[in-house]
Amino acid sequence: MTYPRLPPTARPIAARCFRQTRRRLTYVRQQEQALPTRRSFRDEMTARTVERIRRETKLQLQAMRKLLHALFG
Repeated sequence: MTYPRLPPTARPIAARCFRQTRRRLTYVRQQEQALPTRRSFRDEMTARTVERIRRETKLQLQAMRKLLHALFG
C-alpha cells in the first residue's frame, strides 16, 4: 500500500506500524487454530481473549488505513 503524498521520512514508520499489526494478527490466527483441541476453563478464557484481540487488531489496521488515506491518499 503506497501513499504518494506521504513524506519520505514517514514511510518507514507507517510500514513498521502495518507490519507489527499484521504480525499480531498472524499470531492471533495461529492461536485460534489451536483452540479446538482445548477444553478447560482456562482455555475457554484464552479463546475469548484471542477473539477480542483479533477484533481489536483488525479495527486498528482499518483505522490506520483510513487515517493514512485521509491524510495522504
